[in-house]
Amino acid sequence: MRSRFLAAAVLTVGCTAAALAQAGSKATIEKTLIANENKVNEAVAKHDVKTFTDLVASDAMSADQSGFMKVGDFVKTMDQMKVNSWHIMSPQVVWVNDKTAVVGYTWMGSGTYQGQPFPETTYASTVWTDRNGKWVAVFHQESPAAPPAPPKKK
Repeated sequence: MRSRFLAAAVLTVGCTAAALAQAGSKATIEKTLIANENKVNEAVAKHDVKTFTDLVASDAMSADQSGFMKVGDFVKTMDQMKVNSWHIMSPQVVWVNDKTAVVGYTWMGSGTYQGQPFPETTYASTVWTDRNGKWVAVFHQESPAAPPAPPKKK
């Protein structure tokens, strides 16, 4: 009886330690993914193709109000992006599994892409996955925020 109790206690402590270690590891990865999201945005703003392609998978794609775009096509037109200002608000990470997470946030800024102004507020999310020990973005989406509702007439 005593040995079963001891074995159960050791198993419980071991599982708790493993769970805490995994939670700590996930928290560290979440901070890294949010930092990487900021690096990708900074790379786009500065037309830094090297940093961008280091963080984004070569087979990645994105979706926004204009449709779908392969990352290779975006890289070819990155110099047509003019970002005057930007910042990420309220980033959150949702885990799909141990190797895939989604970073969602509100993006606010101003600028143009191919001469057209882009929405100043968008809701964005990026799917990040661990490929051979390196976290890379594989899918990104942006949805323009709806305009505020008109005031109610009295």
